[in-house]
Amino acid sequence: MVWGYFSWFGLGPLVPVKGNVNLGDVTPHNIKQLKRLNQVIFPVSYNDKFYKDVLEVGELAKLGTKMLNHVLNICEKDGTFDNIYLHVQISNESAIDFYQKFGFEIIETKKNYYKRIEPADAHVLQKSLRSPCAPPGEELQKTE
Repeated sequence: MVWGYFSWFGLGPLVPVKGNVNLGDVTPHNIKQLKRLNQVIFPVSYNDKFYKDVLEVGELAKLGTKMLNHVLNICEKDGTFDNIYLHVQISNESAIDFYQKFGFEIIETKKNYYKRIEPADAHVLQKSLRSPCAPPGEELQKTE
């Protein structure tokens, strides 16, 4: 339940409201609503390219989730994997957050891991697929 104040697109006085708020994905069907909300809420204007990029980023995020779920499912079916490791540039907070939502944890930072980008350091992330006492194929963490 959300309590707040609402003014329909800046028209008229603020009216107290009580209700549920559901946030979903930005799609081609609701991008105009997002554009209108941004015009009312934010003191800057965004061009059409910004909204096109928003749609593309949303599709990339969905693709990344599908790809990671695919890898996790393969590991689950195989049953012989204990851990999954990956490297993420230390400044890539969105990637770190993404992987942490799937149960990955930062276990180490490698200095000068990257040769041609700055910062050159990378976090090593690990996802344990089994509890320490579980036999192979049991206690795999499920992702949604």
